[in-house]
Amino acid sequence: MNRFLRNGKPIAAIFCVAALLFLPVACNTEACLDRKSSIMTVDFRAFGDTALAVRIDSLSVYGIGQPTDSLLLDRASVSSFQATLRSDKDTTQYVLYYDQYNLNPRRSRDTLTFIYHAYVQFESAECGAIYVYVIDEFRYTTWQIIQAEMRTPEIDNREIENVRLYYAVSE
Repeated sequence: MNRFLRNGKPIAAIFCVAALLFLPVACNTEACLDRKSSIMTVDFRAFGDTALAVRIDSLSVYGIGQPTDSLLLDRASVSSFQATLRSDKDTTQYVLYYDQYNLNPRRSRDTLTFIYHAYVQFESAECGAIYVYVIDEFRYTTWQIIQAEMRTPEIDNREIENVRLYYAVSE
C-alpha cells in the first residue's frame, strides 16, 4: 500500500475522478436566462383595440441584404415573430410578405427598418457576454401596417415585446 502512496498516481486519479463528479455543480448555469443572445419580439395587434392580438394567416418574413439565408417565416400563421439584428452593421431590414386571401391587395409587402448602435454587455462568468442593441430609429411602410410602435428600444436577451405592429381588423 505504501508503494501506491509514494508515487501518488492512485491518489491523483482519485482526486481527478472526484473533481469531475463535482464539476457540473460548480458550473451551474441556472443564473443564465434561457436566451443566450439578443432577439427582438414583434407582436401583431388590432388597430384601435391594443389588447386584441391579430393572427396573420400566411406571412413570410425575410431579411434584406443578409449574408446567408434569412427566411424567418415561410407562409406561417402567426401573431408574432422573433428576429435578430446584425452585429456587423448599424441597420437591419426585414420584409413582411403577406399572402392572405382576405387582404386587399392579396399579396403585399411591408418593410421594417431598424437603425441602431450596439455594445457588448458582460452577463456573468457562467453566461458570458451578449450584444445589446439600442434602436436609434425605427421606420416602416404602411401597405398593411396601420401603425407601428417601438415599445422597448433596448434589445437584449430578455423575452419581452420590443415592437408592436397594428393592423386593421374587420369585425
